[in-house]
Amino acid sequence: IMSDVHLMAPELLKSEGKAFENYIVHDRKMLVQSPELLDSACTNVIKFHPQVILITGDLTKDGELVSHQLLVKRYLQPLRNQGIRVFVIPGNHDVNNPHAVIYDGDEAKRTSTVSKEDFARIYHNFGYGDAIAKDAYTLSYVVQLDPKTRLIAVDACEYENNDFGKNICVTAGRIKPETLRFIKQQADDAHHKGMEVMMMMHHGLVRHFVWQDRVMKEYLVDHWKKNAKKIAKMDIKVCFTGHFHAQDVSQKYHITDVETGSTVSYPHPYRLLEVDTNNGTLSIRTERIHELSTMKNDSESLLQKSERFANSALSSVADDMLPAKVPSDVKKECSEILGKAYAMHLAGDEQRDAAFNAKLKNAVKHLRRYSWKWAFIMKKIGKYLSKDTKPSDNNLVIQYKR
Repeated sequence: IMSDVHLMAPELLKSEGKAFENYIVHDRKMLVQSPELLDSACTNVIKFHPQVILITGDLTKDGELVSHQLLVKRYLQPLRNQGIRVFVIPGNHDVNNPHAVIYDGDEAKRTSTVSKEDFARIYHNFGYGDAIAKDAYTLSYVVQLDPKTRLIAVDACEYENNDFGKNICVTAGRIKPETLRFIKQQADDAHHKGMEVMMMMHHGLVRHFVWQDRVMKEYLVDHWKKNAKKIAKMDIKVCFTGHFHAQDVSQKYHITDVETGSTVSYPHPYRLLEVDTNNGTLSIRTERIHELSTMKNDSESLLQKSERFANSALSSVADDMLPAKVPSDVKKECSEILGKAYAMHLAGDEQRDAAFNAKLKNAVKHLRRYSWKWAFIMKKIGKYLSKDTKPSDNNLVIQYKR
């Protein structure tokens, strides 16, 4: 499993300048390195001789046609030529995206994005052409993984609500009622024929940390509790997701949501799964991209640079979020500890130490002088992001059989 590969075709950065710098400062993915990162991931994965690769959405930077075309030509088709079946699903960045642009110095000019129909056509050999059933309302489909197992790939994106006039790309996701009926029909059909069912989707099906549905609910499907309970009643035990760029496994309502981090974000993970159809178990282990040849002479390693990017991403959010009356030194203190908590969550299997706890306590204490409300929020977010819950996030065995 790989997720959120966010491939950016090199020709989209015609020349560096303020336009791309302004984008990156609010979105700290390693987009320029995305082709090389995906080269490394695919080269490593091939060594393990997998039968199937799942990519759980956000295939491109922002749905650019050239990025989709590059992904198929340079990566997916060579994998298919190796005898590996690849199945994809769109993420919120991939379809009908007004942010599909070419950066030329200080200007960002729109370039071609893809429609829902274009997406199914481009990825005909990577899910849609092999589908034994397709949802009429979304890009959801069903494939046969092996004689005993089916995969339901669910499209929960809201690309029809993107607004080119207002330059809005919707991050949130939902499962349409018609698609929920499709999932149930397909699960019932598979179970009637003695098969087990797995599911993959870009957005989270269940919450991955306390308060996620309060502070970052757009990373979960709308009405996640109700939808998760309904899907659990369909005897679907596992769902592979992405979107938040974190290595996290969460179990609720007898469903295991296996969220996989991003190849373009710290710590550049992908997952290897071994399926035991007799015992109905999935053995999961995590591998990471550790280095890039183009960075061998850099002063910091790939992981050091991407962790710095991760820290900066949430730090800027925290800095913008806190009231103007909060002094800059207190904002910086709060931003740094939240950035650290975020990086811990991205890596998974979070373990807070005494030093982290002390820094969080001090930051909350200093912030409380200016705002009790934001000090309370700061304490909760810092605590919940950095606290791991069972099961393990990176290496584990789960049950998928009914």
